[in-house]
Amino acid sequence: MKKFVSIFSLFFLFILGINSCKKDLSIDTGNTGASALGSVLDSLGNCQQIIVHGTYQVDSILTDSNYLLIKLNIAGRGKYKVSSDSSNGFWFSDSGFIISTGIQTVKIKAHGKPLLPIVTSKTISFDSTFCQVNINCGLFPLTTNTDYFPTTIGSNWTYYYGTNLTDTSVTSVTSLYAILGLNAYSIFSDVYPTPPNDTTIYRKDGNGNYYQYTKLLDSSNTWIDYPFLKDNLTVGSYWESDTAQGILNGQNVTIKYGFTITAQNISISLNGITYSNVITVKEDPYLKLTSDPSTAFILQSQSSDFSAYAKGIGWIATTYPSSPTYNVTIKRMPNIQ
Repeated sequence: MKKFVSIFSLFFLFILGINSCKKDLSIDTGNTGASALGSVLDSLGNCQQIIVHGTYQVDSILTDSNYLLIKLNIAGRGKYKVSSDSSNGFWFSDSGFIISTGIQTVKIKAHGKPLLPIVTSKTISFDSTFCQVNINCGLFPLTTNTDYFPTTIGSNWTYYYGTNLTDTSVTSVTSLYAILGLNAYSIFSDVYPTPPNDTTIYRKDGNGNYYQYTKLLDSSNTWIDYPFLKDNLTVGSYWESDTAQGILNGQNVTIKYGFTITAQNISISLNGITYSNVITVKEDPYLKLTSDPSTAFILQSQSSDFSAYAKGIGWIATTYPSSPTYNVTIKRMPNIQ
């Protein structure tokens, strides 16, 4: 899909699992006042699997369908209590009686309600031992099919690469998603004429801003989240990406991109099809030596390009005036779900 440089696949997925397991209940053991001894860690000192069940939505009171399945390494039977902190308005807590030693799975209920749509890290404690689990509190990608960058699952596009219109690639929105920091991204699978294939990651905020999470240079260790399109701005509007550092031609450099809306609500014909309600964006790379002051950025005009996005269709073309062999155009009307 649309990108400035080849990137490696990067996404962190939070998957909700469903297991059925019953907690050992209290029975007469002859010492019902004793506390269970053990750990949330395995014999090597590593946190054991914690399975998150249920959905966690902002302002929705958590119910019996919201719980954790936690493995405890029990050294001494007795009463147990497993609990978490109460960050973001909710917590996990439950207790019972365990009659067997070894690895035991217990069900820990959720309480309260999430306050913010963020990934919330919970610290789970038992008998002075601790582990963490991340809870996705309703942070799902914003998926629409009527704006300038559809992200609905199953949508797919076919593109020509170059000037001979023979090489094609296929991009589709997968059924997975990525959570990076406090943002949720849709994942696009890119299949090129020759391997390797790729994965690109995008999000939008519902206010006309569209973002990609990527590296601006292959040599960079910095991944940034930058807006590549703003459909709420007028012609001539300008914005920039954050900066990233890397190595280019043996030099430590800092790069950023500048974006300018060059046209709105125009029609473009590509490969026999006319696309209306198109926005075009000029994309200009700026470079400087990392050791130079921030005012030393130089426009790399020979690497500027123009990208076009059609409403309800998505990315339809990118042209490179100085390198037309790298041009990309949409081959046919895409399949938008």
